[in-house]
Amino acid sequence: MNFSVPIQAGWRLRVLTGTSRGHEFDLTINQYTVGSSSPSSIVIPHPSISGQHVCLNVRTDRVEVRAFHPSLTVLINGKPSPSATLYSGDRIGIGQFEFQLINPNAPPRPTVPANSSSIFVHWSQLVTRIAKLERWQKTGVVTFLVALTLFSLEAATGNPNLVPVTLLSMSLVIPGTVIFFLLDRYDRTGISTNTLIVTFLSGGTVGIIATVLTGEIAGMLSGGLLLIPLFAGVFEEPAKLLATAWRWKHPVYDRPMDGLILGVVSGSGFAVFESAGYGLQGLIGGGQTGLLTVMLIRGATSPFGHGLWSGILAAAFWQNGRNLQTAVQNRQFLIALAWAVGLHALWNSVPILCLVISAALSVREFRRLLTNRGYRS
Repeated sequence: MNFSVPIQAGWRLRVLTGTSRGHEFDLTINQYTVGSSSPSSIVIPHPSISGQHVCLNVRTDRVEVRAFHPSLTVLINGKPSPSATLYSGDRIGIGQFEFQLINPNAPPRPTVPANSSSIFVHWSQLVTRIAKLERWQKTGVVTFLVALTLFSLEAATGNPNLVPVTLLSMSLVIPGTVIFFLLDRYDRTGISTNTLIVTFLSGGTVGIIATVLTGEIAGMLSGGLLLIPLFAGVFEEPAKLLATAWRWKHPVYDRPMDGLILGVVSGSGFAVFESAGYGLQGLIGGGQTGLLTVMLIRGATSPFGHGLWSGILAAAFWQNGRNLQTAVQNRQFLIALAWAVGLHALWNSVPILCLVISAALSVREFRRLLTNRGYRS
């Protein structure tokens, strides 16, 4: 058998099997090809080895190994692998031969805490997969994982300090995903992150405050009649529109589509804070099961409710130049207001069929506005 590299000191490739067992090849800092024929730099003339089978990139502290072609089999420490980084003592198997890398002067293999390498690999793979997703998909995955983690911690520990953030995170998953889906598909203006955050928080604070105040006043004047759920939209829809008021004079966000999106953001903020309140009631009344039930129902239905209704109304308001005096006298705006309040009332009706009909009509009307770039004809 012809060994084309003389034996010297340093990195060595030792033959462990066959009639050549014990022979060693010197490996200087260089690149080598091991195969059964020329032009391989290390020639092992055997039919089980390809003409050029494996490449060795020899470095001071390690040897990088890879198969010359993806179809070729290379065993690294007994396991098939197309490539690997090896250290002194590691073994390479090609064909019917097994080799061992030897270098007493090389530094030892970097130590890794037990089980951490597997965890790190899985974590890296998860991060890589998430990075390849679209922005709205990333939002959905990340918010879901955060909500799941917080819910699990709260359920396991019973720590009351986790309740507020758990409720908000669970409420945010679906609305947050819907918001970024709309932004990725339909935002041509480039609505700023600051605008999105403030509008979202305004919907959940200003919107709820305005709803409670107007509801209390109307309740006193009507003897409580207007406080029944059927009339909730009369107070909530204008309140969610009011939450967008801080952008009524902005010179850039002047298209009806901007109003449609910002209306959805405001309505989603309202829905998140409202869902957190319902979730707290579920937690108090039914424990973890009650909380999970409420959040699953609210999460499944949230894409068809508050966000769509407030988007429908805000788009019409933007179409009227964001001028309240003009809007209240405009037919398209009044029709949009009737749509929002009517769909809200239908949603709050007792039969489940009414909720389904409201959801279907809400989606149809909203999609029509998307097709018309926010304009109501």
